[in-house]
Amino acid sequence: MTLLRRLSDIEATFAYTHALMRGTTQVTTQVTVSGDLAPERLEAAARRWADALPMLSLRIEELAGELWFAGGPRLQDGQLRHSELTSSESSGPSDSADEVLRRELNDVLETGGPLWRLHTVRDRAADRTHLYFTRNHAVSDGHSTGAVIRALLDELFGPSGETSPFRVREVPPTAGDLTYRHPSGATGAARQTPPSQHPSLPSHPSHPSPERLPFAEHRPWAERGADLVPVALTREDSQALKSWCREHQMTVNQFFGAALAEAYAEATGRSAVGLSTAVSLRRRYTSDTPLPDVGCFIGVHTVPLRLDQGDLAGHARAYGVALSRADAAWRPPAREHAAIRRTVEETAAARSAAAICITNVGIADPALGPHLGRVTGYRTVVNRTGANYGVVLHLGTLRGTFGPVLAFGVPAVDRALVRAVAKGLHDRAVRPDAAHRAG
Repeated sequence: MTLLRRLSDIEATFAYTHALMRGTTQVTTQVTVSGDLAPERLEAAARRWADALPMLSLRIEELAGELWFAGGPRLQDGQLRHSELTSSESSGPSDSADEVLRRELNDVLETGGPLWRLHTVRDRAADRTHLYFTRNHAVSDGHSTGAVIRALLDELFGPSGETSPFRVREVPPTAGDLTYRHPSGATGAARQTPPSQHPSLPSHPSHPSPERLPFAEHRPWAERGADLVPVALTREDSQALKSWCREHQMTVNQFFGAALAEAYAEATGRSAVGLSTAVSLRRRYTSDTPLPDVGCFIGVHTVPLRLDQGDLAGHARAYGVALSRADAAWRPPAREHAAIRRTVEETAAARSAAAICITNVGIADPALGPHLGRVTGYRTVVNRTGANYGVVLHLGTLRGTFGPVLAFGVPAVDRALVRAVAKGLHDRAVRPDAAHRAG
C-alpha cells in the first residue's frame, strides 16, 4: 500500500477509539428509499460508486507509532452485502429495520482493513429498500456523509439533470496543514494539548465539572455492545416544536441539548450534568481551495449544566451561552499520536463517563437533491460500546421531521434508564411548555 498522509488529531482519535474500544465511534447511516430494488442493480451501482470515490479505498496503517492513510484496493469481499427483511408471515423469526441497524452497529469493521461497508436490505412487504452505510468515523462527519450518500444515489438512480454540488472525488487534506479561523474571525495555528487533557473535554475552572456518570456494569469487551432507542416524533410535532423554539429565541439544537440534559438528570436524580456537543469545523479551516466534501472535520465541546432551577427555555439559553463560550475558546489540538493513544487507553479503562452528548447531522434534504422524493428515511447512529458518553442523542431532520435516536453502550448503561430518558425527551418535545424543574 502507498502511504498518503498522516492522520490529523481528530482522525487519529477516532481511529484509536475504534481500534481499542471494540468499534466505539463506528458510524452507520440508514437511508430508506421507495421501491423494492433488485440486488443486481444495487450491486452494480455500489461498485461504480466505490470505484469513483478515492476516499472509499483508504486504509489506516500504523508506522513507527503514527497512523497514516494509505491507498488500498477498491473493494474487498464482504464490503457489499445484500439481504432481505423477514416478515412475521415467514417461517423464521421476523426482522425489522431497527434490528438490522443494531446489528450493523455491532458488526465492527476490522482494524487495518476496509474503512466502510454497504449493506442493502430489501423490504418487499413495504415496497422499499434500506441502505446501511457503515464506516470508520476517521473518514466521515455529518456533512461528508450527505455528500457521499448523494454520490451513491446518483449511481443508483442515474443522472437527473441536476449536477451534484459536492466534491467527493478526492482525498481530504489534513486539518494540521490548514489555518483555523475561530468564531471571532481571528486565525491561529493548532496548539499542543497536554496528554492528560482530551481536546474534546475542555476544562472550565470557573465551573466545576459535574460528577462522572458511573457504569451500571463493567464487563470484558467481548461481553459489551452497542444499542439504540429511537424517539418517535411526527412532522406535526416537529413543526410545532420549531415554532416554539422561534418564539422562545433558541435554536433547535439548544432545545434538544437542554431537553436531553433535563431528561437525563430527571431519570438519574441529578441536579447537574456535563453535556458534550459535536461541532462542525468545516467552515473554520481556510486554504487556497475550498475543502472537499469528504473526510472528518469536527470538534466536541463539553459544558456543565445546572438543572435544578428555572425552566426548559432558561436551561436551553444557558446551554447556548456556555457552548458559544466553549466554542470561542477552543483551538485545534496538535498532539503526538502516542499521546492520543494513551488518552484513548485511559478512556477504554474507565468505569464511568464524563458527560452525555448531542450530535446533529442537520437537515438531510439539500444533500439528497433530486432524490429527496425517493427517500423515506434517513438517520445516522454511532456505536457507543465503550460508553465514553453516558448516552448520546443523534439528531437529524428529513422533510421537516426530527428523527432523534439515543445511542448507548450495554451493559455499561442500563436500557431502562435510556428508555426513561427517551420518554422524558419525547414528552418535552411534544409539550415543551409543560417541562419545568422546580427551583
